[in-house]
Amino acid sequence: MISAGIRQLVQNEGVDVIRIAHADPFDGYFLPHSPRQDPHRTLSKAQSLIIAGIYIGGFNLPEWDNPTIGRTSHLFLSGFFCSVVEPLKSIASFLHEQGFSAVICDDFQPDGSILPLKLTAVRAGVGWQGKNTLLISPDYGSFLALGGIITDAPLEADEGMEKDRCGKCRACQEACPTNALDEPYRLNRKRCLSHLLSEESLPHETYQLTGNKVLDCEVCQLVCPWNKRHLEEPLVTERIRLFRQKLITLNSLFKLSNLARMTGVGYDEFVGPYRTTVPYTVFRRNVIAALGHSNDHGVIPLVQSALEDSDPEIQGFAKISMNSLQQSTKK
Repeated sequence: MISAGIRQLVQNEGVDVIRIAHADPFDGYFLPHSPRQDPHRTLSKAQSLIIAGIYIGGFNLPEWDNPTIGRTSHLFLSGFFCSVVEPLKSIASFLHEQGFSAVICDDFQPDGSILPLKLTAVRAGVGWQGKNTLLISPDYGSFLALGGIITDAPLEADEGMEKDRCGKCRACQEACPTNALDEPYRLNRKRCLSHLLSEESLPHETYQLTGNKVLDCEVCQLVCPWNKRHLEEPLVTERIRLFRQKLITLNSLFKLSNLARMTGVGYDEFVGPYRTTVPYTVFRRNVIAALGHSNDHGVIPLVQSALEDSDPEIQGFAKISMNSLQQSTKK
């Protein structure tokens, strides 16, 4: 009865997948001292885990291959970066009304990262963890933004785990620009381009790999066979339909020349709905680096301006971008 009430609720919240798993510890979890290893560290009487997924396959800009447009990821544009939180609040309230405890996993709150969401989804039968370490669903590929709840409600767990269907495929490993997936099913986070693009110091040798990326890299998802149909013809949910109504505005906003003019205040307003912790100076550095790959000589004054920036990282990549643009002028 409680499970049925939960499933009924999410139909009104735009959640595409809702599954339930038992709350046993995650044996062999690579961070044994993290609360994520055992749900009982968060809720001592935990009995059930609720995992929710929102489809984000249609959250992309049609001109992302244009080098003058700043590129990010489907996950970023979906507005559910790292976790799904808002749609789970009604479920937590419902459980509280039934006399149970419910704690939402929210990576953006102190001590809020309480569940390994991908492993929870695997346990609940949503999909399998692929060689790129991402959750892959037969129905949605890797384009599910995940969120979870720990509760002491005795919910009936969904049965049947998906088998690993990656087989001999190495597409993600071979496409990774930084060889962060040199070992299947393990991500070398320090080499992952998404991670590097969020760090305060970006190795200069990485410049040739960044292209027009300003936040995130999802190359491993773009080459995954399980995502092929979602890239060619995404499912059209109500959430995606509303997103597409904003595409013209977003395409203009993501033009690199516009991003380069963005102030710190403008950036805070821009990223507000997208739940990212990447600071403005790091974002601006990425934009200045991307300008060097744009082949747009009209942006040279913007790069020249960045040569005088107070941030040495921005200055350094402005020099590299200026050199790149000057070299392309001579060709």
